[in-house]
Amino acid sequence: MVAVTGIAERMLLPPAEETGGPRRHTGRTVAIICAAAGLLLLALVAVQMVRPLPSAKLRLVTPASRTLPGALRLPWPSAGQAVVEVDGLGRMGASGTGRPTPTASVAKVMTAYIFLQDHPLRTGEEGPTYRVSAEEAARLPWRVARDESHVDVVANQPFTEREAIEALMIVSANNIAHELARWDAGGDAPFVAKMNATARRLGMTGTRYTDPSGYDATTVSTAADQVVLFRAAMRRFPAFAEVVSKPAFTPRTGGETRSGGNTLLGSYGVIGGKTGYTSQAGANYVFAARVAGRLLVGAVMAQPQATSAAVAVSAARPLIAAAESSFTRVTLAPRGAVLARVDDGFGHRVPLAAAASVTATGWPGLTLRLRVEGDPPRRAHSGRTVASLIAGGDRVPLRLARPLRAPGVLDRLTRLG
Repeated sequence: MVAVTGIAERMLLPPAEETGGPRRHTGRTVAIICAAAGLLLLALVAVQMVRPLPSAKLRLVTPASRTLPGALRLPWPSAGQAVVEVDGLGRMGASGTGRPTPTASVAKVMTAYIFLQDHPLRTGEEGPTYRVSAEEAARLPWRVARDESHVDVVANQPFTEREAIEALMIVSANNIAHELARWDAGGDAPFVAKMNATARRLGMTGTRYTDPSGYDATTVSTAADQVVLFRAAMRRFPAFAEVVSKPAFTPRTGGETRSGGNTLLGSYGVIGGKTGYTSQAGANYVFAARVAGRLLVGAVMAQPQATSAAVAVSAARPLIAAAESSFTRVTLAPRGAVLARVDDGFGHRVPLAAAASVTATGWPGLTLRLRVEGDPPRRAHSGRTVASLIAGGDRVPLRLARPLRAPGVLDRLTRLG
Protein backbone atom coordinates (compact mmCIF):
# COMPACT_ATOMS: atom_id res chain seq x y z
CA MET A 1 0.00 0.00 0.00
CA VAL A 2 2.80 2.37 0.78
CA ALA A 3 4.38 1.83 -2.64
CA VAL A 4 1.10 2.27 -4.44
CA THR A 5 0.32 5.41 -2.49
CA GLY A 6 3.76 6.91 -3.32
CA ILE A 7 3.31 6.25 -7.03
CA ALA A 8 -0.11 7.86 -6.93
CA GLU A 9 1.22 10.93 -5.21
CA ARG A 10 3.95 11.32 -7.80
CA MET A 11 1.41 11.02 -10.61
CA LEU A 12 -0.70 13.79 -9.11
CA LEU A 13 2.17 16.29 -8.74
CA PRO A 14 2.43 19.01 -11.56
CA PRO A 15 5.64 19.42 -13.69
CA ALA A 16 8.48 21.36 -12.14
CA GLU A 17 8.00 24.51 -14.29
CA GLU A 18 4.33 24.65 -13.26
CA THR A 19 5.22 24.66 -9.62
CA GLY A 20 7.78 27.48 -9.90
CA GLY A 21 10.79 25.23 -10.17
CA PRO A 22 13.78 26.13 -12.35
CA ARG A 23 13.03 26.41 -16.15
CA ARG A 24 15.00 24.23 -18.48
CA HIS A 25 17.18 25.69 -21.31
CA THR A 26 16.86 29.37 -20.15
CA GLY A 27 20.57 30.07 -20.53
CA ARG A 28 20.64 28.62 -24.03
CA THR A 29 17.69 30.83 -25.12
CA VAL A 30 19.37 33.97 -23.86
CA ALA A 31 22.55 33.08 -25.69
CA ILE A 32 20.67 32.52 -28.92
CA ILE A 33 18.89 35.88 -28.60
CA CYS A 34 22.16 37.71 -27.91
CA ALA A 35 23.85 36.05 -30.85
CA ALA A 36 20.97 36.97 -33.14
CA ALA A 37 21.04 40.56 -31.90
CA GLY A 38 24.76 40.71 -32.49
CA LEU A 39 24.40 39.38 -36.02
CA LEU A 40 21.63 41.88 -36.70
CA LEU A 41 23.78 44.71 -35.38
CA LEU A 42 26.70 43.62 -37.55
CA ALA A 43 24.39 43.44 -40.54
CA LEU A 44 23.09 46.94 -39.86
CA VAL A 45 26.64 48.26 -39.51
CA ALA A 46 27.62 46.57 -42.78
CA VAL A 47 24.59 47.99 -44.56
CA GLN A 48 25.29 51.50 -43.26
CA MET A 49 28.91 51.31 -44.33
CA VAL A 50 28.23 50.10 -47.87
CA ARG A 51 25.16 52.23 -48.60
CA PRO A 52 25.71 54.75 -51.40
CA LEU A 53 26.60 58.15 -50.04
CA PRO A 54 23.92 60.83 -50.36
CA SER A 55 24.49 63.51 -52.96
CA ALA A 56 25.65 66.87 -51.71
CA LYS A 57 23.07 69.61 -52.24
CA LEU A 58 23.58 73.25 -53.12
CA ARG A 59 21.17 75.68 -51.52
CA LEU A 60 20.75 79.44 -51.74
CA VAL A 61 20.88 81.37 -48.48
CA THR A 62 20.02 84.66 -50.20
CA PRO A 63 16.64 85.63 -51.70
CA ALA A 64 15.98 83.78 -54.97
CA SER A 65 14.95 86.95 -56.80
CA ARG A 66 15.86 90.62 -56.86
CA THR A 67 13.81 93.38 -58.49
CA LEU A 68 15.78 96.29 -59.89
CA PRO A 69 14.50 99.67 -58.69
CA GLY A 70 12.47 101.97 -60.90
CA ALA A 71 10.00 101.45 -63.71
CA LEU A 72 10.65 100.94 -67.41
CA ARG A 73 8.89 103.18 -69.93
CA LEU A 74 9.26 102.43 -73.63
CA PRO A 75 7.76 104.39 -76.57
CA TRP A 76 5.39 101.72 -77.87
CA PRO A 77 3.65 102.18 -81.23
CA SER A 78 0.23 103.78 -80.89
CA ALA A 79 -1.38 101.05 -83.02
CA GLY A 80 -0.87 97.41 -83.90
CA GLN A 81 1.23 95.26 -81.59
CA ALA A 82 4.84 95.07 -80.47
CA VAL A 83 7.03 92.93 -78.21
CA VAL A 84 10.63 93.31 -77.05
CA GLU A 85 12.54 90.54 -75.25
CA VAL A 86 16.12 90.02 -74.14
CA ASP A 87 17.58 86.56 -74.52
CA GLY A 88 18.30 85.08 -71.10
CA LEU A 89 16.55 87.86 -69.17
CA GLY A 90 12.94 87.91 -70.37
CA ARG A 91 10.41 90.29 -71.82
CA MET A 92 10.95 94.01 -71.55
CA GLY A 93 7.35 94.70 -72.46
CA ALA A 94 4.58 94.48 -75.02
CA SER A 95 1.80 96.56 -76.51
CA GLY A 96 -1.42 95.90 -78.39
CA THR A 97 -3.92 93.05 -78.22
CA GLY A 98 -1.61 90.29 -79.35
CA ARG A 99 -4.25 88.80 -81.65
CA PRO A 100 -3.07 86.93 -84.78
CA THR A 101 -2.57 89.31 -87.69
CA PRO A 102 -1.35 88.81 -91.29
CA THR A 103 2.42 88.48 -91.36
CA ALA A 104 3.21 89.57 -94.93
CA SER A 105 6.84 88.72 -95.76
CA VAL A 106 7.82 88.20 -92.12
CA ALA A 107 6.55 84.66 -92.80
CA LYS A 108 9.76 84.10 -94.75
CA VAL A 109 11.66 83.77 -91.47
CA MET A 110 9.97 80.40 -91.02
CA THR A 111 10.68 79.47 -94.64
CA ALA A 112 14.38 80.12 -94.10
CA TYR A 113 14.30 78.34 -90.73
CA ILE A 114 12.91 75.12 -92.18
CA PHE A 115 15.17 75.12 -95.23
CA LEU A 116 18.29 75.63 -93.11
CA GLN A 117 17.07 72.99 -90.70
CA ASP A 118 16.64 70.46 -93.50
CA HIS A 119 19.68 71.61 -95.50
CA PRO A 120 22.38 72.76 -93.03
CA LEU A 121 24.62 75.51 -94.37
CA ARG A 122 28.03 76.08 -92.87
CA THR A 123 29.35 79.52 -92.03
CA GLY A 124 30.66 81.27 -95.12
CA GLU A 125 29.77 78.46 -97.54
CA GLU A 126 27.48 78.80 -100.56
CA GLY A 127 26.01 75.32 -100.19
CA PRO A 128 24.52 73.19 -102.96
CA THR A 129 23.10 74.62 -106.18
CA TYR A 130 19.38 74.43 -107.06
CA ARG A 131 17.63 75.38 -110.28
CA VAL A 132 14.48 77.40 -110.94
CA SER A 133 11.61 75.39 -112.38
CA ALA A 134 10.04 76.27 -115.72
CA GLU A 135 6.70 76.62 -113.94
CA GLU A 136 7.99 79.26 -111.51
CA ALA A 137 9.78 81.11 -114.26
CA ALA A 138 6.52 81.24 -116.20
CA ARG A 139 4.74 82.75 -113.19
CA LEU A 140 7.03 85.77 -113.08
CA PRO A 141 4.71 88.09 -115.13
CA TRP A 142 1.81 87.05 -112.93
CA ARG A 143 3.73 87.88 -109.75
CA VAL A 144 4.82 91.21 -111.22
CA ALA A 145 1.19 92.02 -112.07
CA ARG A 146 0.19 91.31 -108.47
CA ASP A 147 2.97 93.62 -107.27
CA GLU A 148 4.71 90.78 -105.43
CA SER A 149 8.29 91.22 -104.31
CA HIS A 150 10.51 89.03 -106.48
CA VAL A 151 13.80 88.55 -108.26
CA ASP A 152 13.93 88.13 -112.03
CA VAL A 153 14.43 84.49 -112.95
CA VAL A 154 14.45 82.24 -115.98
CA ALA A 155 13.90 78.51 -116.23
CA ASN A 156 16.81 76.38 -115.02
CA GLN A 157 18.56 79.41 -113.49
CA PRO A 158 21.02 78.25 -110.78
CA PHE A 159 20.82 79.45 -107.20
CA THR A 160 23.20 78.39 -104.47
CA GLU A 161 21.52 77.79 -101.15
CA ARG A 162 23.03 80.92 -99.62
CA GLU A 163 22.06 83.02 -102.63
CA ALA A 164 18.48 81.76 -102.39
CA ILE A 165 18.27 82.52 -98.64
CA GLU A 166 19.69 85.99 -99.31
CA ALA A 167 17.12 86.66 -102.05
CA LEU A 168 14.43 85.44 -99.66
CA MET A 169 15.47 87.45 -96.61
CA ILE A 170 17.07 90.60 -98.03
CA VAL A 171 14.89 91.51 -101.04
CA SER A 172 11.98 89.34 -99.89
CA ALA A 173 11.56 87.41 -103.15
CA ASN A 174 8.22 85.62 -103.15
CA ASN A 175 9.14 83.48 -106.14
CA ILE A 176 12.22 82.17 -104.32
CA ALA A 177 10.08 81.37 -101.27
CA HIS A 178 7.94 79.06 -103.40
CA GLU A 179 11.00 77.53 -105.04
CA LEU A 180 12.52 76.83 -101.64
CA ALA A 181 9.30 75.04 -100.72
CA ARG A 182 9.58 72.94 -103.87
CA TRP A 183 13.29 72.20 -103.41
CA ASP A 184 12.70 71.13 -99.81
CA ALA A 185 9.34 69.35 -99.77
CA GLY A 186 8.19 69.05 -103.38
CA GLY A 187 5.68 71.90 -103.24
CA ASP A 188 3.78 74.43 -101.17
CA ALA A 189 1.33 72.10 -99.39
CA PRO A 190 3.85 69.73 -97.76
CA PHE A 191 6.17 72.63 -96.97
CA VAL A 192 3.36 74.61 -95.30
CA ALA A 193 2.60 71.52 -93.21
CA LYS A 194 6.22 71.64 -92.04
CA MET A 195 5.88 75.34 -91.25
CA ASN A 196 2.87 74.76 -89.02
CA ALA A 197 4.40 71.71 -87.32
CA THR A 198 7.54 73.72 -86.54
CA ALA A 199 5.45 76.60 -85.20
CA ARG A 200 3.70 74.22 -82.80
CA ARG A 201 7.01 72.73 -81.70
CA LEU A 202 8.38 76.20 -80.93
CA GLY A 203 5.26 77.11 -78.94
CA MET A 204 3.95 79.66 -81.46
CA THR A 205 0.32 79.25 -80.43
CA GLY A 206 -0.98 82.30 -82.33
CA THR A 207 0.52 81.36 -85.69
CA ARG A 208 -0.95 79.66 -88.77
CA TYR A 209 0.82 79.47 -92.13
CA THR A 210 -1.01 78.95 -95.43
CA ASP A 211 1.80 79.87 -97.85
CA PRO A 212 5.61 80.06 -97.75
CA SER A 213 5.90 83.73 -98.75
CA GLY A 214 3.35 85.46 -96.50
CA TYR A 215 1.56 87.08 -99.43
CA ASP A 216 -1.69 85.37 -98.41
CA ALA A 217 -3.61 87.28 -95.74
CA THR A 218 -4.55 83.94 -94.19
CA THR A 219 -0.95 83.44 -93.03
CA VAL A 220 -1.18 85.00 -89.56
CA SER A 221 0.92 85.32 -86.44
CA THR A 222 1.60 87.57 -83.45
CA ALA A 223 4.50 89.80 -82.50
CA ALA A 224 5.26 87.50 -79.55
CA ASP A 225 5.40 84.42 -81.76
CA GLN A 226 7.66 86.11 -84.29
CA VAL A 227 10.07 87.06 -81.52
CA VAL A 228 10.22 83.39 -80.48
CA LEU A 229 10.94 82.33 -84.06
CA PHE A 230 13.52 85.01 -84.88
CA ARG A 231 15.42 84.37 -81.66
CA ALA A 232 15.47 80.63 -82.39
CA ALA A 233 16.75 81.24 -85.93
CA MET A 234 19.50 83.60 -84.75
CA ARG A 235 20.64 81.16 -82.09
CA ARG A 236 20.43 77.95 -84.10
CA PHE A 237 21.69 78.87 -87.55
CA PRO A 238 24.88 80.95 -87.92
CA ALA A 239 24.19 81.14 -91.66
CA PHE A 240 20.83 82.77 -90.95
CA ALA A 241 22.48 85.40 -88.76
CA GLU A 242 25.03 86.02 -91.50
CA VAL A 243 22.36 86.51 -94.17
CA VAL A 244 20.12 88.87 -92.18
CA SER A 245 23.12 91.02 -91.28
CA LYS A 246 23.67 91.91 -94.96
CA PRO A 247 22.15 95.19 -96.19
CA ALA A 248 22.05 94.24 -99.89
CA PHE A 249 21.65 91.29 -102.27
CA THR A 250 23.91 90.68 -105.26
CA PRO A 251 22.96 87.88 -107.72
CA ARG A 252 25.76 85.36 -108.22
CA THR A 253 25.17 85.20 -111.99
CA GLY A 254 25.48 88.94 -112.36
CA GLY A 255 22.95 91.69 -112.20
CA GLU A 256 22.03 94.72 -110.17
CA THR A 257 22.74 94.83 -106.44
CA ARG A 258 19.54 95.55 -104.55
CA SER A 259 19.25 97.04 -101.06
CA GLY A 260 17.10 95.39 -98.42
CA GLY A 261 14.39 97.00 -96.34
CA ASN A 262 16.13 96.72 -92.95
CA THR A 263 17.47 100.27 -92.91
CA LEU A 264 18.38 100.06 -89.20
CA LEU A 265 21.22 97.59 -89.79
CA GLY A 266 24.35 98.90 -88.10
CA SER A 267 22.41 101.44 -86.00
CA TYR A 268 21.29 101.04 -82.37
CA GLY A 269 23.08 97.69 -82.28
CA VAL A 270 20.75 96.15 -84.91
CA ILE A 271 22.34 93.02 -86.41
CA GLY A 272 19.45 91.53 -88.37
CA GLY A 273 15.79 91.66 -89.22
CA LYS A 274 12.98 90.99 -91.68
CA THR A 275 10.40 93.42 -93.01
CA GLY A 276 7.00 92.75 -94.53
CA TYR A 277 4.14 94.69 -96.06
CA THR A 278 0.82 94.05 -97.77
CA SER A 279 -2.31 96.17 -97.77
CA GLN A 280 -4.06 93.55 -95.58
CA ALA A 281 -1.17 93.11 -93.12
CA GLY A 282 0.04 96.68 -92.88
CA ALA A 283 3.71 97.18 -92.04
CA ASN A 284 5.61 94.51 -90.08
CA TYR A 285 9.19 94.27 -88.83
CA VAL A 286 11.03 91.72 -86.72
CA PHE A 287 14.57 92.56 -85.61
CA ALA A 288 17.55 91.57 -83.49
CA ALA A 289 20.06 93.87 -81.81
CA ARG A 290 23.14 93.36 -79.67
CA VAL A 291 22.66 95.47 -76.53
CA ALA A 292 24.91 95.37 -73.46
CA GLY A 293 26.36 92.12 -74.71
CA ARG A 294 22.93 90.49 -74.99
CA LEU A 295 20.62 89.59 -77.85
CA LEU A 296 17.56 91.82 -77.91
CA VAL A 297 14.78 90.59 -80.20
CA GLY A 298 11.60 92.47 -81.02
CA ALA A 299 8.70 92.70 -83.43
CA VAL A 300 6.43 95.53 -84.55
CA MET A 301 3.38 94.35 -86.49
CA ALA A 302 0.10 95.53 -88.00
CA GLN A 303 1.14 99.16 -88.42
CA PRO A 304 -1.77 100.83 -90.24
CA GLN A 305 -1.85 103.59 -92.86
CA ALA A 306 1.31 102.22 -94.43
CA THR A 307 2.40 101.94 -98.02
CA SER A 308 5.57 100.02 -97.20
CA ALA A 309 7.32 98.19 -94.37
CA ALA A 310 9.26 101.36 -93.61
CA VAL A 311 6.46 102.48 -91.28
CA ALA A 312 7.15 99.51 -88.97
CA VAL A 313 10.89 100.14 -89.14
CA SER A 314 10.30 103.77 -88.16
CA ALA A 315 8.12 102.68 -85.22
CA ALA A 316 10.82 100.28 -84.06
CA ARG A 317 13.63 102.85 -84.12
CA PRO A 318 12.71 104.78 -80.92
CA LEU A 319 11.71 101.50 -79.25
CA ILE A 320 15.15 99.97 -79.81
CA ALA A 321 16.94 103.17 -78.80
CA ALA A 322 14.96 103.46 -75.57
CA ALA A 323 15.45 99.79 -74.73
CA GLU A 324 19.20 100.17 -75.26
CA SER A 325 19.47 103.27 -73.07
CA SER A 326 17.46 101.63 -70.27
CA PHE A 327 20.05 98.92 -69.64
CA THR A 328 21.94 99.33 -66.40
CA ARG A 329 24.41 97.28 -64.37
CA VAL A 330 23.76 96.86 -60.65
CA THR A 331 25.68 95.27 -57.77
CA LEU A 332 23.65 92.67 -55.89
CA ALA A 333 26.22 91.52 -53.32
CA PRO A 334 29.84 92.37 -52.44
CA ARG A 335 32.81 90.04 -52.82
CA GLY A 336 32.95 87.60 -49.92
CA ALA A 337 29.23 87.64 -49.19
CA VAL A 338 27.85 84.21 -48.21
CA LEU A 339 25.17 83.45 -50.78
CA ALA A 340 24.76 79.68 -50.69
CA ARG A 341 25.87 76.54 -48.87
CA VAL A 342 26.74 72.92 -49.43
CA ASP A 343 24.63 70.37 -47.53
CA ASP A 344 26.61 67.11 -47.57
CA GLY A 345 23.66 64.86 -46.65
CA PHE A 346 25.03 64.14 -43.14
CA GLY A 347 23.84 67.34 -41.49
CA HIS A 348 27.01 69.33 -42.22
CA ARG A 349 26.57 72.71 -43.92
CA VAL A 350 29.49 74.60 -45.44
CA PRO A 351 28.98 78.26 -46.50
CA LEU A 352 29.78 79.41 -50.03
CA ALA A 353 31.06 82.95 -50.53
CA ALA A 354 31.16 85.06 -53.69
CA ALA A 355 34.63 85.11 -55.29
CA ALA A 356 33.83 88.53 -56.79
CA SER A 357 31.15 91.15 -56.40
CA VAL A 358 27.84 89.96 -57.82
CA THR A 359 26.71 92.28 -60.60
CA ALA A 360 23.91 91.90 -63.13
CA THR A 361 22.66 93.69 -66.22
CA GLY A 362 19.01 94.61 -66.52
CA TRP A 363 16.51 97.40 -66.70
CA PRO A 364 14.31 99.18 -64.14
CA GLY A 365 11.61 96.89 -62.78
CA LEU A 366 13.26 93.68 -63.99
CA THR A 367 13.05 90.79 -61.54
CA LEU A 368 16.29 88.80 -61.68
CA ARG A 369 16.11 85.14 -60.75
CA LEU A 370 19.04 83.82 -58.75
CA ARG A 371 20.10 80.20 -58.67
CA VAL A 372 23.16 78.17 -57.73
CA GLU A 373 24.78 75.59 -60.00
CA GLY A 374 27.63 73.16 -59.52
CA ASP A 375 28.71 69.64 -58.60
CA PRO A 376 30.54 69.90 -55.26
CA PRO A 377 33.06 67.17 -54.37
CA ARG A 378 33.04 65.05 -51.20
CA ARG A 379 36.03 66.89 -49.79
CA ALA A 380 37.75 70.14 -50.67
CA HIS A 381 39.94 72.74 -49.03
CA SER A 382 38.71 76.14 -47.96
CA GLY A 383 38.68 78.67 -50.80
CA ARG A 384 38.10 76.16 -53.58
CA THR A 385 35.52 77.15 -56.21
CA VAL A 386 32.81 74.48 -56.25
CA ALA A 387 29.74 76.28 -57.63
CA SER A 388 28.46 79.38 -59.39
CA LEU A 389 25.72 81.87 -58.66
CA ILE A 390 23.58 82.74 -61.69
CA ALA A 391 21.94 86.16 -61.53
CA GLY A 392 19.93 86.76 -64.67
CA GLY A 393 22.49 85.99 -67.36
CA ASP A 394 25.56 86.75 -65.22
CA ARG A 395 27.66 84.13 -63.44
CA VAL A 396 29.86 84.54 -60.34
CA PRO A 397 32.10 81.78 -58.85
CA LEU A 398 31.33 80.59 -55.31
CA ARG A 399 34.11 79.40 -52.98
CA LEU A 400 34.07 77.29 -49.85
CA ALA A 401 34.27 79.47 -46.74
CA ARG A 402 35.71 76.51 -44.79
CA PRO A 403 36.89 73.00 -45.66
CA LEU A 404 34.43 70.44 -46.96
CA ARG A 405 35.26 67.21 -45.13
CA ALA A 406 34.49 63.67 -46.20
CA PRO A 407 31.98 61.80 -43.99
CA GLY A 408 33.52 59.76 -41.13
CA VAL A 409 32.58 56.35 -39.76
CA LEU A 410 30.21 57.84 -37.17
CA ASP A 411 28.50 59.89 -39.91
CA ARG A 412 27.93 56.74 -41.93
CA LEU A 413 26.69 54.69 -38.96
CA THR A 414 24.23 57.28 -37.65
CA ARG A 415 22.74 58.53 -40.92
CA LEU A 416 19.00 57.98 -41.23
CA GLY A 417 18.21 59.18 -44.71
